[in-house]
Amino acid sequence: MEETQNNFLYIAAPDKKTAREYSLLLDSLEIENNAVFRWNSWQIEVSMADYDKAKSEIDHYEKAGRIEKIHNKFAHIRFQKVDHTIFCTTLILLAAFHIFIYEFDHLELIRAGRSSAAAITEGEFFRAVTALTLHGDYKHLFSNIIFGGIVLWALSTMTGTGSALLFALFTGFAGNLMNAFFYGSAHNSIGASTSVFGVIGVLAGLQFFDSFREKKLGRWIPFGAALGLLAMLGSSEKSDVLAHLFGFVAGLPAGTIFGAAFSKRNLPGKKFQNISAILFIVVIFVCWMAAVV
Repeated sequence: MEETQNNFLYIAAPDKKTAREYSLLLDSLEIENNAVFRWNSWQIEVSMADYDKAKSEIDHYEKAGRIEKIHNKFAHIRFQKVDHTIFCTTLILLAAFHIFIYEFDHLELIRAGRSSAAAITEGEFFRAVTALTLHGDYKHLFSNIIFGGIVLWALSTMTGTGSALLFALFTGFAGNLMNAFFYGSAHNSIGASTSVFGVIGVLAGLQFFDSFREKKLGRWIPFGAALGLLAMLGSSEKSDVLAHLFGFVAGLPAGTIFGAAFSKRNLPGKKFQNISAILFIVVIFVCWMAAVV
């Protein structure tokens, strides 16, 4: 049984185990595919261009009595294709904005956009977003770009690039918001580190679901590793430790909810990812307009 949707064709599998066998087979032949649960049955999603070859190989596999043993312990993890253009553009824009801020320091954009606890608690919530784009110096900037880029890439392979950017924005915003209300006043902070630890929280939350985790790994091991990273990388003398912690706290339930919603159904497609990336830019732009106008 097969059907067409969004330039993809679907090959039916009798159960989850067989669907993963089919997916492994096609992976070994370098045919892009996804084992998905849709319309109450397991199916293999392939592009229309690859359908004939994929169907022929699966038919041959069945006729041969499934005697081939294909091993790939990560096959059940639904890795997504990272949109390199969106991903790299985001990091480049962050670096370019840092240069702009210091080339035109007379505009006092750091003062206008920093996460001021007093201002946020009085209603200037846009600062919880604008502060994520500001950095104290190049060391601060590049540490967030390098380490943040690594964890954002990891999340992009599991949720899609646009979704990962929205997670980074939402968890950073929520973390800065919680941090501001915790301090109440007399506290200022800048940097994307809150988003970085928010993404780590999302990754930890996803690990509760088999579709996003290596099976032999205990559910709590990745969570413990994430807390270890938080302790090592987020608690230096100059770090805003509570902002990092609140980012992680915001990310954990976000990842858990996403994992629960998509562990057994199709992940958002390319159109959604593109819209999410645009929304990411628009929200930051609108928040900065609120900061400077």
